[in-house]
Amino acid sequence: MDQREKPVLGEDVPSGEGAAAGRPSPLAHRLPYLFAAALAVIYMADSLVRHAHMRSTGYDLGIFEQAIRAYSRFEAPVVPLKGPGFNLLGDHFHPWLAALGPLYRLWPDARLLLVVQALLIAVSVVPIGRVALERLGIRDGIAVMAAYGLSWGIQGAVSFDFHEIALAVPLLAFAMVALLEERWNAAAYWTLPVLLVKEDMGLTVAAVGGYLLLKRRWRIGAALVAAGVGAIALVTLVIIPLLSPTGDYAYWGSVSGGGTQHGSPDGNGGSLLASLAGLPASMVEHPQKTVFLLTIGLTTALAALRSPILLVALPVVGYRVVSSMPLYWSTGRVHYNAVLMPIVFVALVGAVVAMRASPRRPVRWYARAAVPLSLVIGLATLPRYEFAELVKPGFYGGNPHLTAARGLVGMVPDDARVAATNFLVPQLTGRCEVVLFPNVERMPVDWVLVDTKRPSVVPVPIDQIPGAVAALPREGFQKVAERDGVMLWRKRT
Repeated sequence: MDQREKPVLGEDVPSGEGAAAGRPSPLAHRLPYLFAAALAVIYMADSLVRHAHMRSTGYDLGIFEQAIRAYSRFEAPVVPLKGPGFNLLGDHFHPWLAALGPLYRLWPDARLLLVVQALLIAVSVVPIGRVALERLGIRDGIAVMAAYGLSWGIQGAVSFDFHEIALAVPLLAFAMVALLEERWNAAAYWTLPVLLVKEDMGLTVAAVGGYLLLKRRWRIGAALVAAGVGAIALVTLVIIPLLSPTGDYAYWGSVSGGGTQHGSPDGNGGSLLASLAGLPASMVEHPQKTVFLLTIGLTTALAALRSPILLVALPVVGYRVVSSMPLYWSTGRVHYNAVLMPIVFVALVGAVVAMRASPRRPVRWYARAAVPLSLVIGLATLPRYEFAELVKPGFYGGNPHLTAARGLVGMVPDDARVAATNFLVPQLTGRCEVVLFPNVERMPVDWVLVDTKRPSVVPVPIDQIPGAVAALPREGFQKVAERDGVMLWRKRT
């Protein structure tokens, strides 16, 4: 569509929706910002309440706080939770996290990370809402913003600690809208910074380049493909191995089936070609992969499948389906799906616009129903996702176990060296040097804080926790206090 042919925000559109022709609605201009503000409040409420109730974890909130705490001191992001002297850039490549260092100096608290994540994801509503209102009208524009802001992928990221992908979400939202509006240079400018979010985002950058090549934008498309592929090669083959304590990139096996990272069931080696060849059998063996694909399609009532913008998501979806890691196919409380949501919902807007112009009446009917149906599907599935807890009074109330845990956390002095169980770690990382209990690396600590009622699978299987607790007296620790299954131990002097 030529720039001169774009409907003005609030102007009549083909469906007959919107404000009076030629007279932009002030409310329509403000709606994306109002929605973003409202969703930011929802996101912060969800994540901050979870954190206050000790439902956040050392893996991953504690890890990221330790890295950003180091950045705030102008130090390398060494993370004791990952091991002695472990540089987090040797695990994943996310240098943009250094930008949070100055903010952390002002508010050295894990909650800063949760607030920043909520605000970044909420910002992504603005470009998507704007283009939806312009192209689809007020009613459908509001429906798109609501369906996007409450989508399962966004919920999973907000409710699961903090992750680096928080910055990728608004960048991709602006980039996808620029693709839809055929602002090719702007799309490239918004896409390139994604390379600093995480090493696998090079796939998305290359996919945007591939889309531009399909649009015959040869130079800029080829540049993005080269940048994406080149960045992946440089980071995974050179930068991360140089900084990694093992001297390699630990996550190749997550695609080839040779790793056990993040709950992968396979530890017997494999290759990418073997994984691709075994994909049909894998889809049968792991029906969650099919559920994952169906969930992506049903999020927009299958309408987004008619938009070529959805092609941008294919590389990421592809390697996740091939992967042997169950969390990669999860539609629940994981952060991986958040980066797919801007692509899917901008594709929905583009598809509906195209279908409205179709000469076929059934297609035009479907165009009118697609967005409301997407919202209905999103609202109907809310009870099975994380935000459903926001309307439950029990989500906000405390309990005796939480009170006991808070009391013992408060007994640990500032700047202490502590080994703590996973759910207690992020309550301490802002003021102490923390490692995970059991302290398998044998890093020197003076305090041990264990919640026996809420064990975790990291860093060792749950059945090993009782033995590790029983060994504490032999390791020179004396029990200081115990309340409702939470135990505080101190090194004997």
